[in-house]
Amino acid sequence: MSGKKEGLIKSTYQEIKQTIMDIKPDDSPTKKFGKRLGFVMFMTLMVCGAIAMLIAISFAH
Repeated sequence: MSGKKEGLIKSTYQEIKQTIMDIKPDDSPTKKFGKRLGFVMFMTLMVCGAIAMLIAISFAH
């Protein structure tokens, strides 16, 4: 193996990013911006959901 191994989090992040917002070279700048903004909103929602779940679990314990 000549390449450096990526971490689990980084590789998962890249896979999610490519799956959700596959930016193509022929996309307009507006479309690229919309895809990036949508991905940031999606990741924010996922992080908030994970934090809410951790809080709920901690109170249920």
